[in-house]
Amino acid sequence: MASETETSAGSPLARPCLKCRAQEATLDSRSQPVCRDCFAKFISTKCIKQIGILGKETKAPNGGGGGQGPPASSQRKYLLGLSLGVSSSVLVHLLNENVEFQLAKGRAAPFELTVVHVDASSSSTPSTGNEQQTEALLDRYRQRYPRFDFQRVPLSAALGVKTIDWSTLPSTSSSSNGDDNTPEQKLSDLLARLPSTTSRADMTRLFTRHLLIASARTHGCNTVLLGHSTTALAELTLAETAKGRGFSLPWQVNDGVLPIVDYTTTTTTSTPAQEDETTSSSSSSSSTSSILIYHPLRDILRKELVTYTTLPSPPLTELIPPPSSLTSASIVSHKDLSIEEVMLRYFADVEENYPSVVANVARTTGKLLRLEETREGQKQRCGVCNMPLDEQGDERWRGELGDGGGLDGTASSRGRLCYGCERSTRG
Repeated sequence: MASETETSAGSPLARPCLKCRAQEATLDSRSQPVCRDCFAKFISTKCIKQIGILGKETKAPNGGGGGQGPPASSQRKYLLGLSLGVSSSVLVHLLNENVEFQLAKGRAAPFELTVVHVDASSSSTPSTGNEQQTEALLDRYRQRYPRFDFQRVPLSAALGVKTIDWSTLPSTSSSSNGDDNTPEQKLSDLLARLPSTTSRADMTRLFTRHLLIASARTHGCNTVLLGHSTTALAELTLAETAKGRGFSLPWQVNDGVLPIVDYTTTTTTSTPAQEDETTSSSSSSSSTSSILIYHPLRDILRKELVTYTTLPSPPLTELIPPPSSLTSASIVSHKDLSIEEVMLRYFADVEENYPSVVANVARTTGKLLRLEETREGQKQRCGVCNMPLDEQGDERWRGELGDGGGLDGTASSRGRLCYGCERSTRG
């Protein structure tokens, strides 16, 4: 009788897959030689396991489930943030496979999915060509995954979200044309007046997050799915810590409920004498709600997702624009690199040679607990990133910068910005 490592023709396998023992191993999965089918199953299983956990969190009340978080609905509605990169594209594909599998079994679709791409390509130089190029790419996603709703949202739409206290940021109407500027011009002006490349990258990421949450609420979705891999979560951990938001990591990296503060109205009154002293009286009306944030790819390395893109037929590489090469990039001054770019370059090397280190960073961060809410109720939150404020920790981070919290050096914004957002807006 032929051994289990022999082919149907009777010839032995040169390198048998350690999982199925029936096919030739052409890939390596965490130091194990595996075949293409077993590798694809490994990636899919990791993702669907997380989706199953999410399903229990959003189970309808009459189904005997439901946990903490926003009210569950009879139909699960998720929103997925699509960056058009490897991770989020793989996530779209895996969720589509899950839906198709359930339908093939005669079951109802487990969820409805709205996919939103926040387009930052025209934030600095508005261009109709950029918009058309993005829409053409999204059309390819629509053709391949017709069950999902794909939408494009310009980054400038963030200027209209109510989850940001805009009084803590530079005015968007201080240029020569004032309120006559388009939203794209206002956003470009705001970003241009931030103190550094890291500040602009930081605000762009925060605006994108706010837009995804706002879009989810607009479409009645109770969950936002983010395509962060293990590697991306490790990068986020070190980047946010370096920027002074280490206190907020349990809310940014972990899965679960994220409280949201709506700054519905903000009114400012001042007297001529007060204007001379650059002080004013500001009052805002805010309310708090919540939404679920989940990272279904949190247990998968980025390099594994890159390998997976070549496995489906047709391959996902046809949908993903080629990324800028890290190795071929010209040498630039460190001041032209954001902290996010530094972390991306660093973990690209660490992931290749020491993948266990990457996993340890993400897993250790995942063990951090969220500080209990204050006795008075909702903990005070930053007006820009919406993360909880760590008053004592922010003072330690601030050091010799002083206690002034306003953008103009006054105390008008004191207590409303975390240290990270204060540095991003003031330098």
